[in-house]
Amino acid sequence: MEKLIDLFPLEHAEVTEEGIVFKGCTYSCSIAIREQWYGKFLGDIPIYVDNFDEGYILVLLKDGSLTIALRVTKPVDTNQQSIESYQAQIRSLKEQLKYRKKRRWKQ
Repeated sequence: MEKLIDLFPLEHAEVTEEGIVFKGCTYSCSIAIREQWYGKFLGDIPIYVDNFDEGYILVLLKDGSLTIALRVTKPVDTNQQSIESYQAQIRSLKEQLKYRKKRRWKQ
């Protein structure tokens, strides 16, 4: 029988104020949020990684159990002009749909 370490190599990630950081990617899990790791515990933690999927890591907890931490993306900065343009496009599409519905009811 294969061991966990054979399938998922043991590595170390850093807990920062931003989240759990490994190879430039940021991850988070419910236990870290609930226990407020990001505000009070900063340092290295043991993790297991899937070499074929960077979307998650397995965090080894102090009691020996594992929890899944999912990769998080940082929000994209948008400027006010692009937001207003997007909203104007949505309003225009709504008006077009409303006009089409009115035309169908008249037929």
